[in-house]
Amino acid sequence: AIFHAIPKGMAFYPKDGRDVHTLVSTAVDRLKISEAPKGIRIIYEKIRPQKATDIKSEEDKRFISSPFYQFYAFLARKLASSGTLSEGVKRLLYEYVPYGMLNKEGADDEAGSLNPEEVDKYINNWGYEERYEAKIEQGKKTLRRFRNIEHLFTLPSISRQIMNVSDDPLLSASKMAKIIEKDPVLTSKILKVVNSAFYGFPRKIESVEHAVVILGNEEVVNLAFSIAVSRMIHDVSLAKAQALWEHSLQVAFLSHWLAPRIGHERKDLVYTVGLLHDLGKIVFLQGGDNMGNLDNMSTIDDLAEEEGKTGLSHAEMGAYLAERWNLPEAIVDGIHAHHMPMLSSRVPIAITVHLADCIAHIGYIDMDMVNAGVIRFVKEQGLQFISNEVIEEVYLDIKSKVKFILEV
Repeated sequence: AIFHAIPKGMAFYPKDGRDVHTLVSTAVDRLKISEAPKGIRIIYEKIRPQKATDIKSEEDKRFISSPFYQFYAFLARKLASSGTLSEGVKRLLYEYVPYGMLNKEGADDEAGSLNPEEVDKYINNWGYEERYEAKIEQGKKTLRRFRNIEHLFTLPSISRQIMNVSDDPLLSASKMAKIIEKDPVLTSKILKVVNSAFYGFPRKIESVEHAVVILGNEEVVNLAFSIAVSRMIHDVSLAKAQALWEHSLQVAFLSHWLAPRIGHERKDLVYTVGLLHDLGKIVFLQGGDNMGNLDNMSTIDDLAEEEGKTGLSHAEMGAYLAERWNLPEAIVDGIHAHHMPMLSSRVPIAITVHLADCIAHIGYIDMDMVNAGVIRFVKEQGLQFISNEVIEEVYLDIKSKVKFILEV
């Protein structure tokens, strides 16, 4: 097997990753852990095999084997409350939990404070192996249950056509218009949106081609894809459907705005991931599952609760559906990792959507709610967090735009 080695850290292809970035990152992680106390290594070996970038050994396994939210929540909560959250354990948990959870007062800063035997016993008493096997079996049952909802597993034809041409930088306005105009209802809704007070054009726009010329391909493609995908929401209460779709649109537009600031230039791709990031919630709601309070950003405990009931969270369910739609791997991965962005094989995309999700819920970036690894990534890349004053202004503009779209 091909491997990358950094002194005492090794990473093997394809078991540990399928690209150089992931392999080197894994090798560095292992270098950091190689001389750590045994207690920390025990925890590391429980966490590391569940990375989302691991190769798929059988159908669907990537979506039910990783992440293991119940274990992450247990570690963060129990070790923190017992005062044994050493710096070594903090480093291991950085990829999995919010920043605020790792920086509680009273945590022990002694890297060697964990007794290896006690840690091993602590984890075994929690029932790691039994709980993990139960999660896998429950996940398999859940996926079997939802495979019977036929309309979920067929991406609307018009959506696929729009996505297929959206990557073409030479796409003409007339060609884009011809695709959209195949769907009279979609055409009508787009014209209503572009003629709304939000855009404020002095003259009425009479055709999709005219809209493309005025607004540009990217803006019209995003609108068209958003409206087309919204049709797949069935059997969900009007209030929940509207809340979910409003949030999804906000995250899509915020992701589009944030992308270049996080170091990702494919704004159209990030927009799609943002739009579909909570696809799994739509699936669960259509299956009669309770998704809790949709107004709040999912915490590590919320994700652990979802996983405890179904074997996987809405993030894995959404990624599973996206893969069944044959969407690009970058979109599948972005949906899968939007709550655990440091586990993504495309970290900037996942981070962008993660931050956009936070902003859409509360109107600004709350560091205590953001995944701890995101803060470390931003610092290591030399990026600057945007001031919350700027974010709040952009958020209000996007909120207004989404309101107009929903009204039509």
